[in-house]
Amino acid sequence: MLHTLLVILHVLICLVLATVVLLQSSKGGGLAGAFGGAGGAPQQLLGSRGMTSLLHKMTIYFAVGFFVTSFLLFMTEPSGAPKSHSIVGDAAQKGELNVPVTENPLTVPSDVPVGGNNGSGTEDNGGGQ
Repeated sequence: MLHTLLVILHVLICLVLATVVLLQSSKGGGLAGAFGGAGGAPQQLLGSRGMTSLLHKMTIYFAVGFFVTSFLLFMTEPSGAPKSHSIVGDAAQKGELNVPVTENPLTVPSDVPVGGNNGSGTEDNGGGQ
């Protein structure tokens, strides 16, 4: 029940936050210019400075709300409970995982030349000439 309520609240916050961000004036005028030319009714009602500060504050509050609801959704996820076992450990206990380790992977076998030189005194750079 709580998780469903948080999902609904989160979606509403997302929609309002996107709307508030798009309504802010940018260098090009933003979407606020679409509502009545150079600012529209909201800026006439609150003034140019009042509209900017109101949208700025709303952006901050809804962004904080977005982060809080995101965190709460993560914490209340019913299937996200931490598990006390590992898949590899379970497979090893059942005998399904049997990878034999015969050599130390950090040591180089004695028949492999060390240093990349093929023994001819000149290095082969793959040019074929």
